[in-house]
Amino acid sequence: MKRGIFFLAISISLLSVHLGAQSTSTDTFVVKQVVSKITVAPEKYFLYLNEDNWFKIKYSGKNKMGRIEFRGGTVSKKDSLYDFKTTTGVSGILVVYEKMKDGSEKQLYTWTYKLFSREIPVVTLDGTPNDSFADKMTTIALGKLRAKQRYGNDYYQVVSFTMYFRNGNKLDTLKSTSGEMTLDMKQHVDKIDVKNKGGVLIFDDIKAIGPGGKEIDLPPLRIYLQDGDRKMQIGL
Repeated sequence: MKRGIFFLAISISLLSVHLGAQSTSTDTFVVKQVVSKITVAPEKYFLYLNEDNWFKIKYSGKNKMGRIEFRGGTVSKKDSLYDFKTTTGVSGILVVYEKMKDGSEKQLYTWTYKLFSREIPVVTLDGTPNDSFADKMTTIALGKLRAKQRYGNDYYQVVSFTMYFRNGNKLDTLKSTSGEMTLDMKQHVDKIDVKNKGGVLIFDDIKAIGPGGKEIDLPPLRIYLQDGDRKMQIGL
């Protein structure tokens, strides 16, 4: 009886060892798929007509970046930047393709930009608008042309202009290569007999540097001179 119990105990022990040898642990490996991605900077929703619009385009993925199109305009590259340019229309579409390993291309990215014309700034002489009166002495002391948008906040710097003023039956012409009246211009203004003959200053061929460094032409400015501090606007 005791011998049978002994052999039963050995059999159970051997079975336990055998079952334990078959028990294994399982590790799970997650393989992440490489996703192709296009990043365009800066992030914008509109572009200006007749201007350079510069962007940096980056590709990440297992393939390569392919063609870049700007439907509704043109796209060119300088160094690592892309310039989108258009002259007309209400929208432009950026399309970027991915170049596959077999040489084929797949459309990877699209973005639609609204197109706008930039507001033309208004020119003033020391804050005095077109067809308005300006004090003669203030004009001589300051004499600076300024360009500012009515509604926008874009910065413009006047870089040159031509000034006309009447001398008898003819117009004298002087040129400034900055936004300020030259000493010669101010001396001519000082000689004008405003009280007895009146005085009109005409500023034309006004050029300014706008956003992005582009030079633009601005509309002419006509200013009436008066003695005293009073300013009166008679038109726009």
